[in-house]
Amino acid sequence: MSESKTICPGIRLDGASIRINLSMYFSNPDAIPATVFAESVSGFNNMAKQANDAIVALLGIDNPDGAILYLDTVRNGSKLSDFVFRIFLGSDEEAASTADKLHQRFGVNNIMESKHVQNTIIAAIFAFCVRDVIREFTPAETAGTAIEATNSVILNAGRDLNMTPDQLERIFREKIPHPIKAGKGAVQALQPALMKSDTTVKIGGSDGVEIPSAIVTNMPPPSIISTKEKPSRLDLENVRIKVLASDIDRRKTGWAIMMPDDSIYPNKRIRAMLDETIRPSDLMYKAWVNADISIYMSADGKIKYASVRSINPENTP
Repeated sequence: MSESKTICPGIRLDGASIRINLSMYFSNPDAIPATVFAESVSGFNNMAKQANDAIVALLGIDNPDGAILYLDTVRNGSKLSDFVFRIFLGSDEEAASTADKLHQRFGVNNIMESKHVQNTIIAAIFAFCVRDVIREFTPAETAGTAIEATNSVILNAGRDLNMTPDQLERIFREKIPHPIKAGKGAVQALQPALMKSDTTVKIGGSDGVEIPSAIVTNMPPPSIISTKEKPSRLDLENVRIKVLASDIDRRKTGWAIMMPDDSIYPNKRIRAMLDETIRPSDLMYKAWVNADISIYMSADGKIKYASVRSINPENTP
């Protein structure tokens, strides 16, 4: 007989799957029309599909290749929508073993509030995905407040999950294969919040993790978000770059690189992210460094950002 037991608040073992209860609370007191709610559910489901590997990785499930997350049940109230996800794990025995490990991590962990963990994970993924589509599809003069707000959610999530923001963002970059598709789903999921200005959304119910109204207000309409082509990536090894810092305390948003006259992108300032293994002190007093980098480009060939994977000190003047 299949085993069924509570692992910790909001997570339950049910046979060969793990059930995760999650809710979204909209501060707007009006009832959500059926058509808007249906679009929200569809978007949430699409975002979850794209973020499957990220959710599984952050939960710490050991067999991520076999873990499939899907939306199982949806309940709608006037302000509250409950989503029940299942993560299918292959067999009752495999699920029971995973459940024991999840219970050890969340059910009896005094460092993190177990009830809060899955809410934090989903809220951080929402913020990450919405930030990407805001950068891509919202005019720069109106996007700044929302990007600042989403960065705040990710920073807080990193602390709550006992991870640095860099570690959290790396998991998202590596585990969400199509961030813009996930972002479009996230924007659709948040559509009920557009019914009234200044609406906030809380992942995990009325006392959950808040998605502030600044994010909601500045989201692009889902209709203009194109997901037909994904960004391409160009890996470059041992290239000469100049690293520019506008705010050394903000690793993700405070860095840029430039490449020399004879490079593939001469004298172009490119927004950059530094690998967590690179210390700012490694860059001090060096006009130029040799590094392994990756350039990420949109479908039309425009550079989105660069990732500095490592510095090569033995080849750096």
